[in-house]
Amino acid sequence: MYKPIDDVTATPKTVFAEAGGSSLGLAPLRGEESVDAVVIGGGFVGCSAALHIAERGMRVVLLEANEIGWGSAGRNVGQVAPRATKFEPETVLKIYGPVYGARLNDAGAGAPDFVTDLADRYDIDITVVRSGILTAAHTPAAAETLRQRTEYWQRLKVPVEFLTRREASEVIGSDDYHGAMIDRRGIAINPLAFVRGLALAAISQGAVLYERTRMTGLTRVGEEWRVATDEGALKAQHVLLCTNAYTDDAWPGLKKTVIPVRGYQIWSKPLSKADRGRILRGISAMVDTRRLLSGMRLHPDGRLQFSGGLGLGREIEPELAKRLGQIQAIFPDIGLIEAEGWWSGWVTRGISDGWRLHRLAPGLLTAIACNGRGVAMGAIMGRELARHVCGVPAEDLIIALTRPRQIPGFAFHKSVAALALRFWGWKDRREIRQATKLVERTSERPAA
Repeated sequence: MYKPIDDVTATPKTVFAEAGGSSLGLAPLRGEESVDAVVIGGGFVGCSAALHIAERGMRVVLLEANEIGWGSAGRNVGQVAPRATKFEPETVLKIYGPVYGARLNDAGAGAPDFVTDLADRYDIDITVVRSGILTAAHTPAAAETLRQRTEYWQRLKVPVEFLTRREASEVIGSDDYHGAMIDRRGIAINPLAFVRGLALAAISQGAVLYERTRMTGLTRVGEEWRVATDEGALKAQHVLLCTNAYTDDAWPGLKKTVIPVRGYQIWSKPLSKADRGRILRGISAMVDTRRLLSGMRLHPDGRLQFSGGLGLGREIEPELAKRLGQIQAIFPDIGLIEAEGWWSGWVTRGISDGWRLHRLAPGLLTAIACNGRGVAMGAIMGRELARHVCGVPAEDLIIALTRPRQIPGFAFHKSVAALALRFWGWKDRREIRQATKLVERTSERPAA
């Protein structure tokens, strides 16, 4: 069965590559060392964990199987929403409980500030766009849900606003949507620059990072863990598995707690200056309320980035002509949209569709299941792992340290997930057709 870690080892070219900084070019581990903590994985979680451990003066080593920015962190879409999960706050409280749920909601609300504060502290240029994230309604029912959500947040003095269909059309530059909500706290960044910056920040604080170093074994030796690699080994009291979608068989059953889903992204050649002013006005990024991964972002240089679909196996070229046609239909008033490139990366869905912290064994921890909230929340979860390693009691973390639970029927997850993707796509298309017919009937109705 194909696994995310089987992807080609070359770091992909994305729309973020030009401004994402240079590859770090770090050496692989050779020889044996003894340290306080070992971090496996050089994404947002791992680099943040290494940084926050090093800040406390502990000896920490990070191992990355390929290079920093190769995995999901470097392939991210770069949106930082002010929410820890895709659930409403009340649902988060039900899933995580009143204490941890409230902490997680607070962490999510402060997620954009956490990212920008960390970047400012270490002088990481992440090209922040601060205009807010717009959520567009693909049906009238979805618009009503967004209206109610807006009213809820406005009662809490949160800077959100609801847009009617006409107002949404003016901002988005399309008549396809039935309303929208803008949360002005949301930002967009260069995720590749962020993860590389976190790695360099960790090094500046005394952490040691090795690239092209895959863990080949993990064993308990007395009160310590021994992490084996092809050319060396590490001994430490603490080991943090920060591999998320790329989790393999390093710890029995852990990979069966998440389902990796491949998401494709496409970016266009720069739009004309006139066309840039016609779409996605005054916002950082846009998503919509469909079930399947969707979203768009207009970069300052005029390149339009948008979702290219989902997959479950090895990387294949997305249906560029079909997807370009769909985007062109959304924006019929601008010129021809031409693809400049595409890439893909992995996200994970867990048993509760939200981040989890697990204690796998004494001194062995993991943060897993990003569910589309990887940029800020990944870095925050890395900080939480570091806090615990450095002595903060488990009960003081933002979410509980739990035992992992495997997804029921995991052996059939690919077949079930493939069916689910097709079903959700059908549901989305059906709802859009129904909404279109409703609008047409309403527009044809004679005036009173």
